Amino acid sequence: MADAAVPNKKQEIIAKAYEAFYAGGFHATGVDAVMADSGISKRTLYKYFPSKEDLIEAVLDRYGEGVEACLFEPAKARNPDPRAQIQALFDIKREMMEASGFQGCLAMRAAQEFAGRCGPIEARGQQAGRYIEQRFTQLCAEAGLPDPEALGRELNNIFQGAVLVAQVRRNTEAFDAARATVAARLGDGT
Repeated sequence: MADAAVPNKKQEIIAKAYEAFYAGGFHATGVDAVMADSGISKRTLYKYFPSKEDLIEAVLDRYGEGVEACLFEPAKARNPDPRAQIQALFDIKREMMEASGFQGCLAMRAAQEFAGRCGPIEARGQQAGRYIEQRFTQLCAEAGLPDPEALGRELNNIFQGAVLVAQVRRNTEAFDAARATVAARLGDGT
């Protein structure tokens, strides 16, 4: 029975940290803020995560695991056509940002905050961006588009740019321009 509680407590800590870091950033959010009102002691936190960096890595792992479920699965559910899925990714991310108060990409934030400071965290942040690029590339290949690797990189840059601009401006108008650019690049006029 005690063994079942261990993963639950660890997952509870990760969930609390996820929320706190997303809301306040990694450097600006201390362990005390992460654990505030949780009923979890620092001792328990450090039992599972010997350092704040270890906790951040676990949060980023959880974030990375959710990218497929939050972005790509809903895009596929909206339309089986790969071109339409590419367009849908922009709509889905826009909807996510509007619903979350313009929270951008947690992984991109980590890569920025830890650039040159903590290799494992920076690498995890970069990995999420590369994953999205790989999935764009895969969708381009499935759609039979020429040079899917180059186009996948380009689509990822447009996507990440729209996310960043929407986050900074606190509105999602950047997705209008991004979607129009993507439609032109895909040559389908949608």
